[in-house]
Amino acid sequence: MKKNLAAGLIVLSIVSVISGRLYGATTMQDKIRDFTKKIEPKLIAIRQDLHAHPELGLKEKRTSALVADHLRRLGFEVRTGIAVTGVLGILKGGKPGPIVAMRADMDALPITEETGLAFASKDRTTMDGREVGLMHACGHDIHTAVLLGVAEVLAGMKDDLAGTILFIAQPGEECCAGANRMIEDGAFKDYRPEAFFAFHVDDTLKTGKIGYTSGFSTANVDGFSLVIKSEGGHGANPWLCVDPIVVGARIVLDLQVMLAREIDVNHNAVITVGKFHAGTAENIIPRTAQLNATVRNYGEEQRQLLKDKISRLIAGTCAAAGAAYDLNYYFGTPSRYNDPKLLDEILTTAGRVLGSPAALVEQLPEMGGEDFSYFSKIAPAVMLNLGIVPANLERTAVHSPTFVADEAGIAVGVELMANIIGDYLSRRAGK
Repeated sequence: MKKNLAAGLIVLSIVSVISGRLYGATTMQDKIRDFTKKIEPKLIAIRQDLHAHPELGLKEKRTSALVADHLRRLGFEVRTGIAVTGVLGILKGGKPGPIVAMRADMDALPITEETGLAFASKDRTTMDGREVGLMHACGHDIHTAVLLGVAEVLAGMKDDLAGTILFIAQPGEECCAGANRMIEDGAFKDYRPEAFFAFHVDDTLKTGKIGYTSGFSTANVDGFSLVIKSEGGHGANPWLCVDPIVVGARIVLDLQVMLAREIDVNHNAVITVGKFHAGTAENIIPRTAQLNATVRNYGEEQRQLLKDKISRLIAGTCAAAGAAYDLNYYFGTPSRYNDPKLLDEILTTAGRVLGSPAALVEQLPEMGGEDFSYFSKIAPAVMLNLGIVPANLERTAVHSPTFVADEAGIAVGVELMANIIGDYLSRRAGK
C-alpha cells in the first residue's frame, strides 16, 4: 500500500508541477517560499515569546491579545472573546470562492519546565492548593506561530486568492473542549467553512517530515467514575459485609477480559483504570471504593458499544457480590477523523512542496484525544503531524517537562499550509 501511495504521489507531484507551470501554481509556491523565509525570524521570536508566557485553557488572555493584534495589523476582520479567549481572523481574497479554515490551539499545560532554554517558562500558578509551573509542553506555541505565519503569507497575496480563509486561534484544547465551545459560541454563524486544516507537532518525526493518517486518527476520550458501596466492617470478619475493594478489583480485571473476548480485534479499544481509592487502615473494610477509568475507541458506534458492555459488566459484578454502586459514564472528546478524499488532495500539494514523497510518513491511528475532531462535525477536516524533532535527538516527548522542538519546523509548517490552502482555493476557483 505504501509503495503504491508513494508511486501515486510521485505521479501526482509531477503532474502538479507541470500544471503549475502552465497555470501559475509554481509561481505562487515560489512566492510563498520567499515570503516564509523573510518572516521566519519574526515567527521564531513570536514562538519564543509565547513559550516564555504560557497560559492555561480559557485563560489565554495575553496570547489571544497577541494573536488578535497580529491579525489586525494584517488588515483582517478580527473577532475576539469567542469561548472566552478564542480569536477568529477573517481574510477575504480578491476573488469569489469557498470558505476554508485553519486552526491552532493556544493553551499550555500545568507542568514545570526543565529544558534549560533561554526562553523557558518561569510562570507558575496554583492548582488544587499547590503551586505548579506552566509550560508549552505540547507545541501549541508552535501551532500558534505557524497560524500567524500562514495568515501573514496569504495576506500578502490576498488579491490572488479565490475565497475566504478563517484563522481560528482556539482556547482550551487540553482541558475544556475549546473547539466545541467555539462552535457553540457561534464562531461560524456568519462564515461556515467547507474544509478545516490544522497541524499538530509530532515528537517522533524529524523536521521536514509530515505524518498523516487517513480516517480515524485519534480516539474517543470517554470514561467513567464508579463508587462501590458497602456498610463497612472489621477486616477480621469480611463475611459480615460487602468488601468493595474485592468487588472493584474484580471489575478492573474483568474489564480487560471483556476487551480480549468481546471486542472485535479489528476495532481497537483501550480501558485503563487510572484511579482506585479505598480504605484508611489495613484492618478496616471501607464503606466505599472509587474507580475512575478512561475508555478509548473510534467512532460513535464503537463508543456506544463499549458503554453498554462496561455498564452491563459493572451491574452484573456488583449484583453477584450484593454491592450497591453509583456509575457515572460519560462521553468526552470524539475521535478525530481525517477525511480520506480531502487528505488525498492535500497530499498532492504536500509531496510537491516538500520535494519528495519520502517526506510524507503514513502513521497508525493513536489512542490519544484531540478536540479538532469537533470541527469535522461541520465539514471535512484534516490534521497533519508536523515533524519537530531536533537533529541531535532521536525523539522528544510531548507533555514532558523536557519537551523541546526544532523551530525550523515553523517555516516548514507555514510554507506547506499556505500552499495547501492556496491550492485548495485555486482548484475551486470559478466553480
